[in-house]
Amino acid sequence: MAATIKDIAAAAGVSRGTVDRVLHGRGDVSAAVRDRVLRLAEELNYRPNRAALGLAALKKPVRIGLLLPSEGNPFFDEVIRGARAAEESLSDFGAAVFLQSVRGYSTAEHLRAFASLEEQGAGGICAATVDVPEIRQAIGALSARGVPVIALNSELSPCGCLSYVGCDYRQTGRIAAGLLLLLGLQMPRLLIVTGSRHVRGHNERVAGFLERLREAGTPFETAEQVECEDDDAAARRLTLEALRENPGVSCVYVAGAGVGGVGQAVREAGLLGKIPILAFDDIPATRSLVRSGAVPATVCQQPFEQGYRAVKLMFQYLANQASPPARWIARPVIKIRENIDEKDGEA
Repeated sequence: MAATIKDIAAAAGVSRGTVDRVLHGRGDVSAAVRDRVLRLAEELNYRPNRAALGLAALKKPVRIGLLLPSEGNPFFDEVIRGARAAEESLSDFGAAVFLQSVRGYSTAEHLRAFASLEEQGAGGICAATVDVPEIRQAIGALSARGVPVIALNSELSPCGCLSYVGCDYRQTGRIAAGLLLLLGLQMPRLLIVTGSRHVRGHNERVAGFLERLREAGTPFETAEQVECEDDDAAARRLTLEALRENPGVSCVYVAGAGVGGVGQAVREAGLLGKIPILAFDDIPATRSLVRSGAVPATVCQQPFEQGYRAVKLMFQYLANQASPPARWIARPVIKIRENIDEKDGEA
């Protein structure tokens, strides 16, 4: 492996700044030190990072903010891991990713998170946030101040976002409906558990699901729709109440997170394994329910890749104004008991 400036400095007994001045012909360095540094650079097979040199003209480090409703939502663990992998791949350029984590979908909390990231010096922000006027106005104001925003994981109505990186929620909702049709339930009575009506992706998943059932000409009834804020405790409570108040529910459709709480409620109601739970993603709770057969299949959306791509696209834009695609859509992956433990491909 080629040596770094730090390696040469340690071997020569000088500072990294001195090595940098010698290698780039800057500043006053004694002839003896210069000769020693150059000799060690050759012996240690030092090679300059040309890509990093090409970015040396940047006036300040590239700092990327990451806003995620990841507190209490294990789905975002893989998004964060992907973002950190991208950060590591850009470490030679001095790029830094810093996370602002919030719980749920409070508009006020998300606005505070945006403000905090800007105060911390974010040159751009990748955000999974709510689709409400206040947030859209904040994003427009950030863009006007030269802080671009990439909508990550959940798309937003037009507000000046640089790009969208995530899945096609309407398509994944239609896929979930296709899975229900394959189960062959007669006149299914549905309980829909969603995260928040302020999250565009959740709304799209519900719309796509119902749209496909109507297209198929399948008679169905929506017994109730509840919002759990992607929280397992709330999902358990709301699902249990809905099942008790709506006897005859034959399928639970979970359009967001909270599947662990839903599974617990279905078990407490004595219905686990008797009615299917349709869910998304492959977090630990979902994998357990798939293995048991309570969730016949789950539709996954490459969260690692989403985190990785969002950070890379933002870096490329901030570093050299390379415009990203308007939308980068993750490939949906259907997992059943036989492949639930397989890892998706990573960047």
